Amino acid sequence: MPASALGERLHRLTRPGELWESLSEGRVRCFACGHRCLIPPGRDGICRVRFNDAGTLRVPYGYVASLQLDPVEKKPFFHALPGARALSFGMLGCDYHCGYCFVPGTEVSTAGGPRAIDALFRRGEPVLETGIDAVALSPGVEVTTHRGRARSVRGVFRHHYSGPLMAIALKSGSEIRATIDHEFLVSARAARGWPPPSFFVPASAITPEFDLLEPGADGSFRRRAIGDTRLLTYDGPVYNLEVEEDSTYLVNGAAVHNCQNWITSQALRDPSAIAPPQSVTPADIVALAKRHGAPIVTSTYNEPLITSEWAVTVFREAKAAGLVCSYVSNGNGTPEVLDYIRPWVSLYKVDLKSFRDRHYRELGGTLERVLWTIRALHEKGFWVEIVTLLVPGFNDSDEELTDIARFLVSVSADIPWHVTAFHKDYKMTGPDNTNVATLLRAAEIGRKEGLRFVYAGNIPGGVGKWENTYCPGCGALLIERYGFRVLANRVASGACPDCSRAIPGFWAA
Repeated sequence: MPASALGERLHRLTRPGELWESLSEGRVRCFACGHRCLIPPGRDGICRVRFNDAGTLRVPYGYVASLQLDPVEKKPFFHALPGARALSFGMLGCDYHCGYCFVPGTEVSTAGGPRAIDALFRRGEPVLETGIDAVALSPGVEVTTHRGRARSVRGVFRHHYSGPLMAIALKSGSEIRATIDHEFLVSARAARGWPPPSFFVPASAITPEFDLLEPGADGSFRRRAIGDTRLLTYDGPVYNLEVEEDSTYLVNGAAVHNCQNWITSQALRDPSAIAPPQSVTPADIVALAKRHGAPIVTSTYNEPLITSEWAVTVFREAKAAGLVCSYVSNGNGTPEVLDYIRPWVSLYKVDLKSFRDRHYRELGGTLERVLWTIRALHEKGFWVEIVTLLVPGFNDSDEELTDIARFLVSVSADIPWHVTAFHKDYKMTGPDNTNVATLLRAAEIGRKEGLRFVYAGNIPGGVGKWENTYCPGCGALLIERYGFRVLANRVASGACPDCSRAIPGFWAA
């Protein structure tokens, strides 16, 4: 299809938004997420899907990019209609961004020798061109991954970037210029003969104390010594790749992660998503939920806050039909958007990714905003559950887990906290998988700090009692689970059948 077809399609699938205010000189202020973007005429917000059209903020409307039927436990909600199914829908766009990009001319190692990353873009089939973003699919090349294997490139992403770059000068004489968040596989200098570990770090954290690593055919790594690093400013096109399976590739011989981007995550990972988003009506979504016996409708997959006008339109009809509505969100909220969705949204899951602000700033957000959102959700009467994906070496220290648990207790000891296992084939390939011992340690910390409902997930059958719900009064087993399956449920009335203690949750539609 023409390069602009998807962009034009998305542009048409919009309407004037409701979460914004008009300012001088045609500018608008958006209230959909914590960025509160100030958008001049003709420009879009950080999410790339809310844009200023001649002084009017236009927002996504009338389509779905993903639609799926899931157990509500998969969201995960463990205290909301246990065993029920949820019809989940998503659009496009995200208000967090990990900038994994290189400047034109950066050499990528391919089976046919080094190729410039922008040349790979020109070789692919263009499927999106918005003027700012562009995607080209299937350039027909294989690149070398950090495991030394040849893997196909699914697509190449280009966008305009204005901001800081890291210039990494190698002692061999070459230089790599990357956005500051792009992650490289590095190793520290060996000490006393002990082989140092290898791990991925963002370009902004690289110093000459590290070596970049280039994989060999035998599974070993060649160490690429760094001479110097410096910070530059840049304004122009940047590129990145999406690679099959290993999700890594080599630039100038150094192993790096592939991109994590809102367009590629939708348009490249799933071949069926290359087609334009499907136009639907709220009535279509409600009818589908009814037909499949799903009492819950969930806005998820992309960040639902930035498509709240469409979600509320769907939820008005869903609630009138007796369905329960929910958000699965990163928690980057504002007072305006929470007030806007409150009459319609009953259940709200927040991903609390870390308790360190620097990690949130790497994603383009702030920890303070997410913590504010969690407090505000609880105060406004949403049923809230929190999930923390434990990534070894990133957020799994006793200190950080204790900080998270204490914060949640300060909001409410009844908030369920799900600590879930990272798998290296999920979004990153560097850290090890989260083991059972780490999940159990995190769960014990949560319980010790006073949380009444702590759950360990992503390893069905491997975490013992931490998949189940117990009465915090008498200790009776109330809900028995195996992964996302409910094996037994004794909370039909919202209370413990043994001691009559009320169990916080959303037990009846």
